[in-house]
Amino acid sequence: MSEKVKKDKKPRKKLSRSAIVLITGIVIIAIPCIILAGILISSAINTGTPIFGDRYLGDLDPAISEDDMTAIQEEVMALEGVEAVEVNLPSGQLRVNVDVNDEMSSEDIEALVDTVYETVIARLPIDTYFTSSDTRKMYDLSINVYNFTSTDEGLIYYELTKNAMMDEPTTQLVSEPIDPELVDQIVADQNPEETTDDVSGE
Repeated sequence: MSEKVKKDKKPRKKLSRSAIVLITGIVIIAIPCIILAGILISSAINTGTPIFGDRYLGDLDPAISEDDMTAIQEEVMALEGVEAVEVNLPSGQLRVNVDVNDEMSSEDIEALVDTVYETVIARLPIDTYFTSSDTRKMYDLSINVYNFTSTDEGLIYYELTKNAMMDEPTTQLVSEPIDPELVDQIVADQNPEETTDDVSGE
């Protein structure tokens, strides 16, 4: 009986060295592939989900509130010549957009820019809200006042900018080039045929 059992037992096959190396290699390759697949699946599932964070952690303190923006909008809207006002706060900048009467002169619009600025800082003092220190980043301020919402001839568009690192605000008439001669030269360079025609016509 014991001899029969011994005969029925089959000897175990041992893996060859090359087979062991092959299996080990497959396992080593499979591990990072599995990890990568998990990352891709996780990314696909979370697509469209906003990532919340605070790039201004410890900064912008005190914060500008919705009540502040609403009050500024109402006060600017009450100014003479103003037709529409938009106040928003994109990424650490208080932006005040003011659409005025189309008939207002450039001088009147420039004066209105200063009035809007005074209205803003009466509620949000410059030193408190729009001036950074060595340890804290504060808000930038942009006031845009214009008579048209297009680039048609007659557009008057002033922009007042006060970055948090600036000592004083600057105002620019952005609807007119700072260097008209340079603009004329660029236009002439881009349209040499028209320039030649003008000369030959003379």
